[in-house]
Amino acid sequence: MSDSIQPNNQSKSDSPLPILALVFAFIFPLVGAILGHVALSQIRQGKINDNNKGLATAGMIVGWVFTGIYILVFGAYLALIASLAAAANSYNY
Repeated sequence: MSDSIQPNNQSKSDSPLPILALVFAFIFPLVGAILGHVALSQIRQGKINDNNKGLATAGMIVGWVFTGIYILVFGAYLALIASLAAAANSYNY
């Protein structure tokens, strides 16, 4: 008999999710944050290798930070538009 018989272990697969999480964190931050959460969840469940756990964590953090920044900038933009509209309405000719 051969000694090269492999046990029936499920091998963890390499997944592109951690890398995609970090890439999308800069392009579409909300998608990057969600992909980071999914990748970390699959790492915890043992479905994918934990070699890129740092990338998944970074993608999640950068995604949420950039999402917050985008929301703040959009809110400031709306406040500026509302302020200019109010100033234009109060201007007397």
